[in-house]
Amino acid sequence: MYEIEYYSKHLLDEAISRKVTDLHFIPEEDHYVITYRFNGIMEPRGRLPLKMAERLISHFKYRSGMDIGERRKPQSASMIYKEQSSLSYSLRLSTLPSREKESLAIRILPNFSLQTFSSLSILRNQAKNLESITSLTHGLCLVSGPTGSGKTTTLYTIVESIIKKGGKRVITIEDPVERNIDNAIQIEVNSKTGITFDYALKATLRHDPDVILVGEIRDEVTAKIAIRAALTGHLVLATVHANDCYSALVRMRDLGASQLDLIQCCRYVLSQRIVTTKCPYCIEECLPVCARARTMSRAAVFELLEGIRLKKSLMNESKCENASLVKQARKAWALGYLQDKEVLRFVANTF
Repeated sequence: MYEIEYYSKHLLDEAISRKVTDLHFIPEEDHYVITYRFNGIMEPRGRLPLKMAERLISHFKYRSGMDIGERRKPQSASMIYKEQSSLSYSLRLSTLPSREKESLAIRILPNFSLQTFSSLSILRNQAKNLESITSLTHGLCLVSGPTGSGKTTTLYTIVESIIKKGGKRVITIEDPVERNIDNAIQIEVNSKTGITFDYALKATLRHDPDVILVGEIRDEVTAKIAIRAALTGHLVLATVHANDCYSALVRMRDLGASQLDLIQCCRYVLSQRIVTTKCPYCIEECLPVCARARTMSRAAVFELLEGIRLKKSLMNESKCENASLVKQARKAWALGYLQDKEVLRFVANTF
């Protein structure tokens, strides 16, 4: 048991030191393959004997509160982990049955703030626009983008900046709570206990909030309550699954939001993608050691609608090409922040 505990700690410490975001145990015929996800790309770490890997997976399941005897159904759980320097991390664990074996994925999330607006965005003017959201007292701000595009990181950075300024009651509703935020009330959605997004949002409005973070607007009821909250003096920050800003507005209309309500309450709409930045030291491919030592190897490119451009998009129901993601990526490339192949990859995966 001590061997398994030691090796599990070794794997996690190594992953954290390498700035890995995900750790995977993938079953093969007679062994397991361990892979890391770094900068969005899967990297092989090595192999483990079948029995050793199964004991490791059982160890992680036990520590996170999963049913270690259940291998036929998917399970998910979370746990707190402190690495060598005593920094705290949230681990999100997920299992899936695979060929009479079990696959395990571990998402590694720091429980401390790493981001500023300048490190979040690759373009300085967009960083300033993001920071201006923290001065709002009411209204609706939507963040859109595919899974893994950094929406939650953006919202957390905005919320933590608001809290740092002081004088505001912040309540978040998430599924799940990704990271602990000091001086905020964080509600985790749990369908088993009846805590849904709309139920939690209704309860939150009775708790005297100034700022409400909604992990995702996914149904008509939640959309209507979020708009009502934004119209009655609250600042509502929320994510919507959509590819761009215009699609986010269309999605809100599909969920029952009227054009008039959106014109009155919607203050900002963001869409974002994560890009790998060009290394100022390496000519072509960034060496692994260099990539992990750099403080900003990945950042976000934003499409941002606000003010007149947002109102035009709402009233004309047409896209605003001036703010498009591709145009912002080309601007970052022209300024020397992105390599040619990264721009091509970005364009290919944006639509």
